[in-house]
This record gives sequence, structure tokens and C-alpha cells, in this order.
Amino acid sequence: MEFSTPQSRDYLHELYTLSEGDTTNEVSMYDVGATLGLEKAQAGAIAEELMVEGWVELKTLAGGISITVEGLKALNVKDPSAVGNSHIIKLGADIVLNDQARSAVTDLIVEIKNTATGHQADYFQLEEIIIDIKTIEIQMLSPKPKTSIVREALRSLEISLLAIGSEEMSRRIHAMIN
Repeated sequence: MEFSTPQSRDYLHELYTLSEGDTTNEVSMYDVGATLGLEKAQAGAIAEELMVEGWVELKTLAGGISITVEGLKALNVKDPSAVGNSHIIKLGADIVLNDQARSAVTDLIVEIKNTATGHQADYFQLEEIIIDIKTIEIQMLSPKPKTSIVREALRSLEISLLAIGSEEMSRRIHAMIN
């Protein structure tokens, strides 16, 4: 995980500071840039670069962003939500995912992608995992992502990840959906 420029690292660090290191806190990408003395166009360009890396997540079309778990790792900061299991976000029984669950699912998908690439899986297992991930990602594009659809895709991922030897990720998914 290397930054393309020192300015990118400074930007991510400033986002970390303004969001208090919380992946659920939203900050304006322009406010982050302003604290570093950047114009709006420069701030937007750096934010986009960090989104491509997976270190920043776009929350609103008006420029609201948040740091991701991967962004915290890029700064060598431990994810505060990873401390203990008392902070596990549950999907709940609502028809539509709330903002907290939505953010937790998005962060979990990033971790699942990293986990799946580190394990031996045959073509068909990998294909099933990818399709379940894509199902969730498509649902997350909706302004009202349906909890039941995300839950069932995660349930399938739980089984698939267990089959390829990723017991820890399977347990985390189980805790989120049950």
C-alpha cells in the first residue's frame, strides 16, 4: 500500500483526523482539501484517486466521503470497530439497510475480497463468491438497499468462504446476519 504522492497521504490523514477515525463519519471532500490549502478541483481529484484505491468511500453526490477500513490500514491505524466483538453491526429486521449497516456491509465486502484472493479456491467456488459479491454491490447502488437481499447473499458468502477455509470471515458474516 503506497501513496502516489505525499499530498495523497496528507489528504487521507486529514480525512482520518476530521472523521475521528470512524468509518461511519462523513466529511466533505472539499473541507478536507480546504484544511490542506487545496482548491475544490484538486481536493476532488485526490479524493477520486483514494476512492480508486479503496481507501475512501463516496457517501453523497455532494462530496460527502468517509475513510474505509482499507484507508485505516493504509495509514497503519487499527480499525476501532475491529476491537472485540461488542461492536459488530447487525443487519437488523428493517426492510431497508440503515446507514450504519450499509457502511458495515460495504467495509465487509472489501475485506471479503481481500480474504477470497488469499485462499485456494477452484473456479466454481470463486465464481460463486464473485457473483454473491456483485449481487451485494449492485444492491448497495440502490438508494434503498433491501436488507433481505443483502442478508441472503451474505448467507451464501458465509457458506462459500467456509468451504475455502476462511473460518474467521465466515464467523464475522454469521454474526452480522443473525
